[in-house]
Amino acid sequence: MTVRVVIADDQTVVREGLRSMLGLFDSLDVVGVASSAEDALVLVAEQTPDVLLTDLRMPGIGGIEGIRRLAASGAPTRAVALTTYDDDATIVEALDAGAVGFLNKDADPTAIESALLSAAAGRSLLDEKAMRALLSRTSATPDQSNPRALNPDGLTERESEVITLIAQGLSNQQIARTLVLGVSTVKTHINHILAKTGCRDRAAVVAYAYRLGLA
Repeated sequence: MTVRVVIADDQTVVREGLRSMLGLFDSLDVVGVASSAEDALVLVAEQTPDVLLTDLRMPGIGGIEGIRRLAASGAPTRAVALTTYDDDATIVEALDAGAVGFLNKDADPTAIESALLSAAAGRSLLDEKAMRALLSRTSATPDQSNPRALNPDGLTERESEVITLIAQGLSNQQIARTLVLGVSTVKTHINHILAKTGCRDRAAVVAYAYRLGLA
């Protein structure tokens, strides 16, 4: 299935360059480009793309607020940030707003394609710096000598297994096949995981898994 993408970047050269580059991949279809987050949200409403690939620093409300409004709208479109601003504070703010992927603009084309495909499939793909920023939010580590610490926050053994597979980048369907479960059962486990851990999305679950030694 071809993943439909909207691109948002206020720089014409970057915007059109991304359109041309992504157009080389048979797996991707750029259905619109925008020069601001406001225009991007209009395009998303019109085109219902699978993924919004957005810069973060743009005139108007900016990319982070655009991601936040997209998430709040309940639209199925996932947001991936592609930006030159990769300081820890910006990364965390974008992910907290609802981005499921984060890449620096020096990422190679195949990495961008992978991030877009992962986002469309409901998975997160973060570059190394973004993952470090998430992990640095807390220095807490589990006490491996304490059996209760291996399943923190009241997680069951099965829920811990699901977290481990999420951290490996598996989709719900792949997790279901690996654990010989129904997809609906996997979704139920994930809902319980989010409720117990306080994670808001799969990206946060990945960080949680690495932080607590579940990955």
